[in-house]
Amino acid sequence: MGLFDFLGPKKKLSSTTKAESQANNKTKDSLQKIEIRPGLQIPQGLKDLWPEIEKTRLVFNSIEATPQDDLALEQSKLAHYPCMPIGFDYPKDADGKYMFPLAQINFGEMPALEGYPKSGYLQLYLSAFDDVYGMDFDDMQLQKNFRVLFFEEQEVEKYKSDFSFLDDIMTSEMPPVHKPYALTFTQKEEYLGFGDVRYEEMNQSAVLPFLEENEELQDELMGGTYDVFTGTGHKIGGYAFFTQTDPRIDEPKFEEYILLFQLDSIGDIMWGDAGVGHLFIHPDDLAKKDFSKVVYHWDCS
Repeated sequence: MGLFDFLGPKKKLSSTTKAESQANNKTKDSLQKIEIRPGLQIPQGLKDLWPEIEKTRLVFNSIEATPQDDLALEQSKLAHYPCMPIGFDYPKDADGKYMFPLAQINFGEMPALEGYPKSGYLQLYLSAFDDVYGMDFDDMQLQKNFRVLFFEEQEVEKYKSDFSFLDDIMTSEMPPVHKPYALTFTQKEEYLGFGDVRYEEMNQSAVLPFLEENEELQDELMGGTYDVFTGTGHKIGGYAFFTQTDPRIDEPKFEEYILLFQLDSIGDIMWGDAGVGHLFIHPDDLAKKDFSKVVYHWDCS
């Protein structure tokens, strides 16, 4: 008697069990991660869709924020004094109070990004005592309790050095950043952008039909790619990430606006309940370095 005879006859799988087993194997194989490009992994089930996904490639500059107290006026940073021309009136909110200097981007410090300035200082200010961080829900372009400024390098050859008038403002607990951070940049690329207004077009043309053909794998495939294609993190350019809905989807006049700056909730940086803040701008305005019509938006879960 052989070993298998001793163990007894094999039980035949029912047709239902076989079908379930095949489905489970298909799911397992489809969700197996493969490296489609160096450093980029996607579920194997999306491999055939990659040529379409690759068309959505965007280059952006990822931002690393590191807590640091000793910051120069000229460098890229959060929650620290700006590089501002002597004689320029520091921005005030609707109540006449000085605003909080949330962020400064020195474009000369980051890798060149097509369509974005190669030099100059972009600055974002928020009302220091506003529980909605200066956003106007009825008019996201109204720079009443937020302000976006831009200075060319030659404009700040002589700059303010005394910001003692901000002593009370800098200790406010209202803004999403409560201590200074130094910012550094790394150029990267990303695809698809789940939740971004531009994903809607891609979704209709390629992703949605594919998922409809593979209905049993929809949830698993979406879950397996969500972290790869959501556009999270601090960044200049690229796809925007939202905890709610992209405000450009319901505003046709904003559909062509691109991401200028994104500040995510990471560590001690916190927008409400783990939200994310954005600045959007029309490419034509960006080319002219006109930041007067920027859309300022933030949301949280």
